[in-house]
Amino acid sequence: MRDACAVVLAGGESRRFGSDKALAQFRGEPLIARVVRELRAAGFAQLALAAKDPDKYAAAAGGAEPLHDVRPIQTPLAGLAAGLRASRYPLVFACAADMPFAADGPLIDALIGAIAGHDAAVPQAGGSLQPLCALWRRDPCLKVAEELLEAPRAMGPRAILPLVRAARLEWADTRPFLDADTPQVLRELELGP
Repeated sequence: MRDACAVVLAGGESRRFGSDKALAQFRGEPLIARVVRELRAAGFAQLALAAKDPDKYAAAAGGAEPLHDVRPIQTPLAGLAAGLRASRYPLVFACAADMPFAADGPLIDALIGAIAGHDAAVPQAGGSLQPLCALWRRDPCLKVAEELLEAPRAMGPRAILPLVRAARLEWADTRPFLDADTPQVLRELELGP
C-alpha cells in the first residue's frame, strides 16, 4: 500500500475532443474508469476525483472520492488544489483523466524517491515537464496553489514549481504522459501497447 493520495483531474472542458473525453470509451471502458482502476491497482491508500461536477463521473469512477472543484476558473490547478486539500496523506500523486498509462509503477516509485527533501517531484520527458502526472507534497503545494488561484488569470500546476522546492525527474519513457486530446489520438492510444 502506498501511503499517499492519488487524485484524478477531470475538470477540463474537452473542447478539442468535442465531448467529455473522460467518459470516452477506451479498450471497452470509460477512459476515467481505466485511470481510476489503474491507480487503485498501484496501491494508493486514498483515491479521489476532482471535477467541476464529479457526480457525473460517479458510475465510471469506481468509488473514487468525489471532490468538487468549486473555483470558477477553468484550470487543472483548481483540481490539484482540491486534491491537495482533501488528501489525508502528505503526498499526492495527480494525473489527468485522459492519461490512460499514468499509473506507471516504476514512475510512481521514482517520483516517491525523488521527492525526498523536496515539495514536488515532476517528471521531465522529451524535454517537457509533466506537471499533470506528478507528485506533490500537500501542505507547501496547497499553500502556493491557493495563492496562485487568487490571481486574476488562470495558471496551471506548472506555476507552483518555481515557488516550492521542486525536483525534476528525467524519465525516458513518454508512455505515462500520453493523453487523449482528440478522438483520433484516443484511437491511436487504444491501438498502442
